[in-house]
Amino acid sequence: MITSSPVAGGNGDALIEAAKAEVEKAGAKVQIVHVRQKKIGFCHGCYACEKNGVCIQKDDFMDILRQIHEADAIIAAAPIYYNCMAAQMITLVNRLCCTFACKTYQIGLKKKVGAFLTCTGSDVEEMKHHVWNILTLPSVNRAITAFQTEVFTRCGSHDTCRQTPEYLERARKIAQWAVED
Repeated sequence: MITSSPVAGGNGDALIEAAKAEVEKAGAKVQIVHVRQKKIGFCHGCYACEKNGVCIQKDDFMDILRQIHEADAIIAAAPIYYNCMAAQMITLVNRLCCTFACKTYQIGLKKKVGAFLTCTGSDVEEMKHHVWNILTLPSVNRAITAFQTEVFTRCGSHDTCRQTPEYLERARKIAQWAVED
């Protein structure tokens, strides 16, 4: 599970915690990556990764990518700022350049991907389409068996999701789906 919430204990964290508890009930082992605790530089677009799929930047990205490849499923949470996924998650997505720049790159097991987006009032279908645009890119989609996106609106404070039982239940449902065979 990946949360790019910049606020510890914020909306994305609350949704990830609900999902984590659900998959652990099903017997799954869970690792949570808090992007705010990682050093992840912006992609330089240098294509040095073209040779072997390894980014030349010495930061936490390659370890996160290894965890992504080893996972059976992924659930990621990201806030929406100005009608777009916040920079913390987009920076991580942009760094996936190495997965398509290197023609012999090994992508790991195919998996389900769940996405949680938190916002104050963005259009739900537009935000789902935003995720669809990323997850259907050939370089990304070749590692995915299926994906689902939930958009949580009216998140005007950092604890809206924690205080909204319906939101926590929606997060648990995605978690149940992620661990189904």
